[in-house]
Amino acid sequence: MPPPFDMISKMHPPREAWRLKVRVLRLWVVPSFGNHDVPNSMEMILLDEHCEKIQATVKKPLLNRFKDHIVEGQVYRIAYFTVVSNHGSYRATSHEFKLVFLHRTTVVAVDEDVIPKTCFNMFPFSELLNMTKDYDFLVDVIGLLTSVGEEKEYAKEEKFVKMIMLELSSKNAMALFGDYVNQVNHFLASGYVEQPIVVIQLAKVKFFRGQVGLQNVMYATQMLFNPDLPEVVEFRQSMVEQGVNGTQPLFIANEGKVVSLKDDFMRLTRKCTIKDLQDNNEEGSFIIFGTIQCIVEDGGWWYSACVCGKDIYPQNGAYYCDFCLKHVTNVTPRFKIKITVEDHSGESIFLLFDREASYLHKKSCADLFTEVQRDASGYLSSHIPRAHWKEVTAEG
Repeated sequence: MPPPFDMISKMHPPREAWRLKVRVLRLWVVPSFGNHDVPNSMEMILLDEHCEKIQATVKKPLLNRFKDHIVEGQVYRIAYFTVVSNHGSYRATSHEFKLVFLHRTTVVAVDEDVIPKTCFNMFPFSELLNMTKDYDFLVDVIGLLTSVGEEKEYAKEEKFVKMIMLELSSKNAMALFGDYVNQVNHFLASGYVEQPIVVIQLAKVKFFRGQVGLQNVMYATQMLFNPDLPEVVEFRQSMVEQGVNGTQPLFIANEGKVVSLKDDFMRLTRKCTIKDLQDNNEEGSFIIFGTIQCIVEDGGWWYSACVCGKDIYPQNGAYYCDFCLKHVTNVTPRFKIKITVEDHSGESIFLLFDREASYLHKKSCADLFTEVQRDASGYLSSHIPRAHWKEVTAEG
């Protein structure tokens, strides 16, 4: 029987005969100074089944041996390292030490479901705002993206580098450089018009001119917009409990003006007619200019949802959420409205879910429920409360 695997939390120098079973949680390549086309090292964050993390480095002489055999997200059995002190201003984990691959280091891929696929250590904004100097460790944060600043360029090493500022929850600023700006622009072009939840992994905390902010670390930082993660479900739950409205428009600054993403979306997204859409099998986002003719009263106008936003169903006398993988007691009604839309080419039925219906009606489905219950002429059923939707239909 092979010896048991070592725990990351127990690793220390000078021993080299360590034997780990770990998931590569994050992997990035650091280019050589002065020549970004030549890699200098490969950096990884390794995670074991106890949710302990440690940074590992493959230096330049061994890159060709390991770079094509290690994939982010995969689980490996890895043995034999040098263990060195983890120091500096860009420490990717809080572990006292980090690992350096050797010529005799062995890496074998394995199938393993015990080790988590994600592991974030979310840093509270309240602690960030109280800092008075740069923080040595890279941090993970989660928040509402409330605005995006104007894209700028500045000269660095005789090259122009893109830069953009994001504003997250609690007025916390995040500076992004290089390809990270392209990632933000790609998300903005997707047409998402409300405040998205963004998870930022491995960001640098900077203290500049008396202000605390976040900054991406080139190649290491990862940004995730609206990811399907348990941390996002918990964040949405906390917003609900605090009464925070997470459906306000997202704003982008352009030439000193504040422009809603809706206006930007109208310029970037493909326009078509209803007939074009009916004849089209292509997936994507499209803009149709039409008139809402009526609301279709075929089926329910609402559905019960978990706080994560996913549909739920009865099970054993309670409600069960397939996304959260648990029974839930905090159930929220959400809109699901069928409407008939007409343009010059024809008409078709469209489905408005909670985000769009709440935006049109200027109130949430839960608020409408409360009003209907107070209104003697209204009733909760598959029928839509016409008095509450008449004005919206007319506006459409």
